[in-house]
Amino acid sequence: MIRWINETMISQMRLSFAWLITLLFAVSMSAQQQTYEPGDIQRVLLVDGTKSVQMKDSVASSKGSSIVVVSKQFYVFQGPKASLRTKTRLPEFQFEMDPAFDDAVYLYRFDVHSDRREIRVAKGSGGLVEMSIPEDHLIETALEEIGAGQNSTRRYRLKPKAPLPPGEYCLSRRISTCYDFGVD
Repeated sequence: MIRWINETMISQMRLSFAWLITLLFAVSMSAQQQTYEPGDIQRVLLVDGTKSVQMKDSVASSKGSSIVVVSKQFYVFQGPKASLRTKTRLPEFQFEMDPAFDDAVYLYRFDVHSDRREIRVAKGSGGLVEMSIPEDHLIETALEEIGAGQNSTRRYRLKPKAPLPPGEYCLSRRISTCYDFGVD
């Protein structure tokens, strides 16, 4: 009887273990597949010479300050440097987006601190707040349509009009979601 109980328990443990491994595998696979909101830029590549690197999006945390009647809002990205690095000062980006959404795609420079990168996204006074990226952080770019994308999207190429100085940058359509990279 005891032997039968032990064999039954071992058999159930093997089944549970196999089920757990299958579940973990399924969760990791679904986590690797990117989901996009309508209007997002999708399948973003950094083209560096003859090689292309799939970029990953980062979502900002928010930080604000208020002094009497002046307020500022920042989006903060952890770490002083992006993990994706390039040595080219004129990087090219390719991505897909739905042409029905007319939001601009921005390339901007971060302010870098010892533990984070951040961008001011709002500034106001007297209760009025304007959501915008500081003009001196925006990089002038050229955007060109280069073909059809997946699921009724169009494929685009974006390039800065002037060489980027070394620093930390972000490609974004929605300011809080960023495809970050650094130029060395």
